[in-house]
Amino acid sequence: MAHIKTSNGYFEYKNHLLNFGSKVLNPEKMLENLQILSLYLDKIDINWGPAFGTLIGIVRNEDFQPWKPVFDIYILKEDEERFKDALWLLKKEGFELVRYERRGRYYIKRRGEYIKIFVLTKVCSDIRHTGSSDFIFEKYIQNTVKWDFKGVQLNVPTEVDEYLTFQYGEDWTTPKQTVKYSTNTLVRCWYWTKTWIQDHLPDTLYYQWILDHRKKDFRKFKEQCNKAGFPIPRDVQLASMQPRKYRKVLTVGVYDLLHKGHVELFRRAKGLGDYLIVAAQDSDFILKYKPKAQVMNSTEDRKYMIKSIRYVDEVITYTDVDKIVQEVDFDVFVTGPDQCHSGFQRTIQWCEKHGKEHIVLGRTDGVSSSELKAKIAANKSRV
Repeated sequence: MAHIKTSNGYFEYKNHLLNFGSKVLNPEKMLENLQILSLYLDKIDINWGPAFGTLIGIVRNEDFQPWKPVFDIYILKEDEERFKDALWLLKKEGFELVRYERRGRYYIKRRGEYIKIFVLTKVCSDIRHTGSSDFIFEKYIQNTVKWDFKGVQLNVPTEVDEYLTFQYGEDWTTPKQTVKYSTNTLVRCWYWTKTWIQDHLPDTLYYQWILDHRKKDFRKFKEQCNKAGFPIPRDVQLASMQPRKYRKVLTVGVYDLLHKGHVELFRRAKGLGDYLIVAAQDSDFILKYKPKAQVMNSTEDRKYMIKSIRYVDEVITYTDVDKIVQEVDFDVFVTGPDQCHSGFQRTIQWCEKHGKEHIVLGRTDGVSSSELKAKIAANKSRV
């Protein structure tokens, strides 16, 4: 049995070699699957929606594409750990994880119907990739509207016509089948053999193989962008596909009053790699530039508390965020949505230029350090 690591332990599954041949999805069963899936993904606030040909069918025909064997959806890399945790709940509803690929792809099945999940990873601040030949601008993922598809609320790009025209050309409104699975036994055996070899390659060879192929695809994407009037920087790298054995993650902050939101941040950040480095900002530096800042715990006390959290491997001190990233060895830089001042902007630009992946993780609802401090102050005033 294969397994993937989740915060609830190792999730075991059997990794199948899939080739769908002449199969087409059953609309009634698939709709039931989507209703259950949406219930759980929406509950944990995951950004997800239909992808690629599946999106075309929904927008163009308000229906499933008649020749599709699977339903394609996307999730974001920063939500992958929460999605993996949701697999335990989906299993109780009859879903099986039948395939996982290291490049960022899951296949789940229920009642004989398959849903393919693409994990979208950032190439730079404006672009994501699927681990395959497709790239997508960030705005089409973050700027979405709810589309009612047979009673299921799906996230669809606000500028969906613009996106589909850019991705597939002006004729995307004309129905046509672009992907076909062979029913020839020899062809299918060759596909299974090639897939089996890829599944068993060591990480170093696997990611190098992925990188070589994606570089060619990215060159085509750049040409497509130039023709469409959306030029992208020449120095953008496919950082997340670089061959690596040991992936280090860095995140920074004050962490004065530790709470559930911080623990959740560390848990999700650790899930993006193998080794988590947390940098706590020096108290003297904070007070130097913000004399009225209320830092309740010393630098060493904050580091001591952070180190006690099981997801954290190393705790360091920093002053300027745009300096610490140049001093520490890391692969992924994780920030929160409110870490956006000029220092962070310079840091993110440095990461993009030096092949470091940058990921923004959303806040945990209902808790924040400022709210806790306000509650403490209010309670003191009542005494």
